[in-house]
Amino acid sequence: MGYRICNDCGSKYSDRKKQCDCKIKSNNEYSKQYYEDNKELKKMLNSKRWKTIRNMTIKRDGGMCNRCWVQLGIVNTRNLQVHHIKPRKEYPELMFEPDNLITTCKTCNLQMGTSGIDWDIEKISSVDSFDYKF
Repeated sequence: MGYRICNDCGSKYSDRKKQCDCKIKSNNEYSKQYYEDNKELKKMLNSKRWKTIRNMTIKRDGGMCNRCWVQLGIVNTRNLQVHHIKPRKEYPELMFEPDNLITTCKTCNLQMGTSGIDWDIEKISSVDSFDYKF
């Protein structure tokens, strides 16, 4: 059985483990703190209103990633997420605004983060507006 040296704390740990215990503890503390800091946001993302708007946005955008289509000419319909063009942390009033939402795949959404979009948005579907009923 071998061991590794942790780059963070300098302790030895078994090479059978993926991470040192200090890293695992740090990750758990970060997750707990993130949840505490974002309780209200999590509530909104689990709301019926968000789920309805999310589904309508994906339908409006043809059920595919807008960024993959525009930048690569690829129709990607897997792991779809709805990206906020203007970050919801800076513009909470636009969280449910259809014009601030665009369908992306998980990869594109993670690559963009909160930096905004890096392509010209195209209307993929002929559906131009939503019929909101809450």
